[in-house]
Amino acid sequence: MNDLVTVDRLDWAEFAEEYWDKRPVLVRGVQPVPFVAEEVFAAAVRAQEYDGAPTAQFTVERTQQGERQELLPQQADGSLAQYEERLTERLGDRGYALIVSGFHAFDRKLWSREREFFAGLWAQVGLPLTGAITTMFHGNYDHSPVGVHKDRFATFMFGLRERKRMRFWAERPWDEPVSSVVDYQRFVPSSFAVEVEPGDLLYWPSSYYHVGENCGRRPATSVNIGVPRDAHKVEYELEDLLADLDPRSLVTAGSRLDLLAGEISAAARVDVPGQVLAAELPEALQQALQNAREHSLTQRVQEVSERRWAAGGFEPVPS
Repeated sequence: MNDLVTVDRLDWAEFAEEYWDKRPVLVRGVQPVPFVAEEVFAAAVRAQEYDGAPTAQFTVERTQQGERQELLPQQADGSLAQYEERLTERLGDRGYALIVSGFHAFDRKLWSREREFFAGLWAQVGLPLTGAITTMFHGNYDHSPVGVHKDRFATFMFGLRERKRMRFWAERPWDEPVSSVVDYQRFVPSSFAVEVEPGDLLYWPSSYYHVGENCGRRPATSVNIGVPRDAHKVEYELEDLLADLDPRSLVTAGSRLDLLAGEISAAARVDVPGQVLAAELPEALQQALQNAREHSLTQRVQEVSERRWAAGGFEPVPS
């Protein structure tokens, strides 16, 4: 069954009522555009200059490349088109995939445009409890390197250059105890697909299994916005309330909660026989609450709230 609806205009009130968390919708030629190629390229280049953990993944055929900086966007390329030409000369007809995550933090113009575009959605459904994520996909790969999978994010995909196909399943098409499937041809008959043109905006809820596919061999570029919908963890909120974390830690993976342990000397984990709650709060939690009282939790809540609203759902904010 094809659950997709295609429209020629975006009305956030209608979107929230008809499609949000319900079914996919494709908006042809969305206006105003949330991304432009020049800003996306600039952000992708600056992301490579970030001195923390890498924000880019590069795959040739099905092999993820290690420290291959020469395969990533560089300032000397000048544009996505010239970057594409350089890779073609180097890789020939081999399929490749470039994925750059968290890159809205590296270009203020891109972040501002994105923030203004999605303000209409937040007015209808509320600001994300934890910021939305921005990811660029570029390449001429046959399909997404991870294969068919499901995210905890509702996703908006904006087609930037060339056509790209997204294939969907409303329910998990396999019975095996695995989270993704790379070789999925046997499941294609039960799927439905949509081709996204440059300038189109495609939305799908977090409940849909999906995979991205290229249309032909020309590299395509798209930008995805992921809005957290499933498996939200309270620890994400505690991180903001209890400590001023380095904003760059929001871009990279890892256990950010570990950064809160500096002022707590007691053991953070207490094993309780039979999983019965202890009569008293663990000492580590008592220390954390005391720290919160001493640092005026009310003021802290106000500071975090103001910062989140100013970010417009996209943290960290570019410097």
